[in-house]
Amino acid sequence: MPKATPKKRKRAVVRSAKRTKSNNLWYGIIAIVVIAGVMLIVMTNLTAKPAVGPFVANQANPTDPHNKDSHWHAALGVYDCDKWLGDGSGDGVWNWPAQTPTGSPARSGNTNVYAGMHSHDDGIIHMEPGTNEEAGRHATIGKYFDFGGWDLSSNGYNFLNTKVKNGDKCGTGAGTLQWAVAKFNNDPKKPQAYKVQKGNPADYKLHNDDVVIIAFLPPGKSIDKIGNPPSLKNLPDATSRGETGMNGQTQTPTATTPPASTPSKPATGATPTSAP
Repeated sequence: MPKATPKKRKRAVVRSAKRTKSNNLWYGIIAIVVIAGVMLIVMTNLTAKPAVGPFVANQANPTDPHNKDSHWHAALGVYDCDKWLGDGSGDGVWNWPAQTPTGSPARSGNTNVYAGMHSHDDGIIHMEPGTNEEAGRHATIGKYFDFGGWDLSSNGYNFLNTKVKNGDKCGTGAGTLQWAVAKFNNDPKKPQAYKVQKGNPADYKLHNDDVVIIAFLPPGKSIDKIGNPPSLKNLPDATSRGETGMNGQTQTPTATTPPASTPSKPATGATPTSAP
């Protein structure tokens, strides 16, 4: 085989150098992409929204810091033109419509399943999630209405056998849905600092000590003129008493002692619950 000429050897060296340079460039691009990906993951974790309650209680670890936020309450009032809605068991309050076979609050669509968002003849939304489906950012007003077998949207509601939608007659004119939220000021006898909201109330993420008003009002009537919902008087006690949990057993909030059990008045056709 004839020997390569100096010129051919030079061309081979140049081609080899080019290939090496091309490979190095390729490896450099890969390294940059990998580093950028790692940095993106780190930044995403650093800027991700923190976990928010209510949390599913960690029964296996009583010292879990999330346990203190596994039992939340919010007062709710639903207003129809000129009155607060209730089921007849009290002024503007209602009992939960369904129970599981063990006596826990049930989802109306399946009474074998515990409803981690429910009420106890008090108009209070009790948030004690048993699954992630009803915890954290899933703890919405819409979820509560769904568990109770009711409907809520920006256009109206179907609640306690009262169904309204925007444009229906209310007083002397066409009614519209309004809603507002306040943070409880620790005095149920004083007006709360309500903020009128926009959008679909069903999407609202509930927090501990929220006070929520959903009102169907006639023209010219403002939601801030109807006062506090009747359920508000029950909010202070709700934060310090036991609950009927998933197994029908009375649960106690962290670091509190519940008072003696008292039976709730059942809604029509409903089975009495255990201690509220």
